[in-house]
Parts: sequence; structure tokens; C-alpha cells
Amino acid sequence: MKKIFLATLALIVFAGCVKDLPYEDLPVPIQFNAGLSAVSANTRAPIVSDVNGHPPSSITGIQILRAADVASSPDWTVVNSVAATATVGTDGSVSSVSSAQYYNANAGLNAFFMAFYPAAASMSANIVNWTITGQEDIIVAPSVSAGNKASPVAAALAFAHKLTQLQFEVIASSATAQGHWGTLTSIKVNADTALELTLSTNALASASTPVNTDLSAAQSGVSFPLTIPTGTATAAGIVMVKPGTLGAIKVTTATSPEQTVSISGLSNTEAGKAHKITLTFNELGAITFTATLTDWVDGTDGTGSL
Repeated sequence: MKKIFLATLALIVFAGCVKDLPYEDLPVPIQFNAGLSAVSANTRAPIVSDVNGHPPSSITGIQILRAADVASSPDWTVVNSVAATATVGTDGSVSSVSSAQYYNANAGLNAFFMAFYPAAASMSANIVNWTITGQEDIIVAPSVSAGNKASPVAAALAFAHKLTQLQFEVIASSATAQGHWGTLTSIKVNADTALELTLSTNALASASTPVNTDLSAAQSGVSFPLTIPTGTATAAGIVMVKPGTLGAIKVTTATSPEQTVSISGLSNTEAGKAHKITLTFNELGAITFTATLTDWVDGTDGTGSL
């Protein structure tokens, strides 16, 4: 009976301690939500969103960065590691945060966050690096405050596209042109593929040591060789590249070696915008030529038999 009494007394004392623990000493978790601005949640496809800025399917592997807690503006120039990974749901909720985030015990210090997708190839102070193939979509949520322990607010991660999307479509001007060119075998875009994001400015640029490559168009439901239609233009793949001056576009068909195509009406591209590029394959008569002819020169004779 004495042992039972002591055990009961211990439980009462423990319960009293929990009840008396000051509320302000308890850790307060930080809440997140997210939205996608502008235009399949898949690293190797353009990410899309609905009118509410929510993706049609969950995006896993979002990487979240946290600056040192401060009273005013955060210093992103010293941030060199990921604080947590998470999933953005179809309702804009942020879940499965790999490492729970809590407010600073000092209510005068605010929590600041950034986030991006896909996962970085590498990261150093103030710099995030990716290497793209033309099929990755890069989205970034710039610095946002989650408030502090005394005045908490959900960290609203507002993602925006950092690349430009080139949407290709092709058409032949006639059956004669279709027969002349044959099937389309490739479309390539010349672009810098080593990219870096500066956290403090949220600016994407070519890496300090750029890598320039021809990136091939690809798209779900589109495969090469592709028959070039004569009636209505058909999709011929997409390439996502760093915004700016449009790089050289190179086309190869079954009957023609790779050649660079001159694009009119589009010289510069913008982040977050999908630029449609229609390639029209004309008949031989529509191509302009110039020529020179050298005079005949006697050469070595030869013989043969059948």
C-alpha cells in the first residue's frame, strides 16, 4: 500500500510541474503555406498551377532555407545550407517538413525563410547552383518573414518561375515541302546550362564558369522522328532555359543536316513566360540562294568498266 501511495504522489507532483510550466517557455512551431505564381509537379517537366496558385499534384523535395533570426532585415549572404525539405500540396499547404522549425525564444527576433525546387546541385554562401538539361523547371520563393514568437504568421512561400519556356510547333507549307524535308529528327537550343541563384538578390545567372550546350527539345507525348503536318501545326517539344537573349536554334530533318534557324519576332525571353515558336518548313522555291561558279580546270583522267 505504501508503494502505491508513493507512486500516486509522484504522478500528482509531475502533473503539477507540467501545469505550472510557463507558456512562454514552450517552443512555438512555425507554420508554412505556399503558392505558385504565373503558369505536373515533376522536376523534368514544366510546373503548372491553377488560378489559386496551387499545383495539380504535390511537389516533393522543396528545399527551405532559413536566415539567422534578426529584428529587421535578414542577411542571406552567409546562408550556405538547407534548413529543411518539405512537400507542397494541391491546396498550397506545406507538409512533411523534415526538420521542424521553431521561433526564437527572444520575441524580438523574427524568422525569415526562402525556398526553391528542384534540389540544388551544390550550395555555398549566398549561392545555389543547378545544372540543367532543358527539361527542368526552377522555381524560387524569395525571402519571407514568419514573424516572431509574440506575433507569429504563416511563412507564405510565393514561388515564381526563374526560367523561360520555349514551346516549339512545326508545320509544312505544302505536301511538296513535307516530302522535301521528310520527318523532323531534332530541335536543339544553344544555352548556358550551369546556373546560379544569388540568394540576397534572388537573381538567376550563368555560373561564374559557364557551360554552353545544345539542349534537345522533349515533351510528354512528342517523340522523334516526327512527321511534319501540312494542315495544323503540331507540338514539337519544349526547352526551358535561362531568360535573356534567345540562343541559336538548330533543326535537323531526315533529308537535311543540322542547320541554324533564324527566328523573327522573338529576340529576348523572359522568366516565367512560355514563348511559342512556330517553325514552318517551306518548299525549295521559298529558299533564297546565291552562287558562284569557278571555271573548268583539267584534271586527271580515269577509266572504268561495267
